[in-house]
Amino acid sequence: MTSAQPVRHAEAYRCGRLFAAVAALQRLAQNEHHALGQPGAAEKAAARPEPVLREPLREVVQYLVQARIRGQGAAADPVFRSLTDFLPPARAVPTSLHPDERPDFHRGREEQAALIAGTGPGEHPPRG
Repeated sequence: MTSAQPVRHAEAYRCGRLFAAVAALQRLAQNEHHALGQPGAAEKAAARPEPVLREPLREVVQYLVQARIRGQGAAADPVFRSLTDFLPPARAVPTSLHPDERPDFHRGREEQAALIAGTGPGEHPPRG
């Protein structure tokens, strides 16, 4: 393993968390049929994060406003505030991830989605 690999894997993990947060905002704003929630969207983002997230990242403020209009502001506000934690420092979202980085992307996505849902990784959110 080279010294650059841990950095790349951390970046992939961060991208996964970013994807989960933007997808949650999109869902709160639009409904369960949002673009990032479609089958295959996470797989595409794991391979090429920037092209998949480019437009949704441009729309995050609009997602927040739409979520508030729909009465989802209490859920959307902390997700929106968390986005800066996942953006790459002083660089753009990576255009592509190497296949060995993709499990880190998915781990970050799953862990962030679980945090947003209020559960631990591998647990399911409460129903009701």
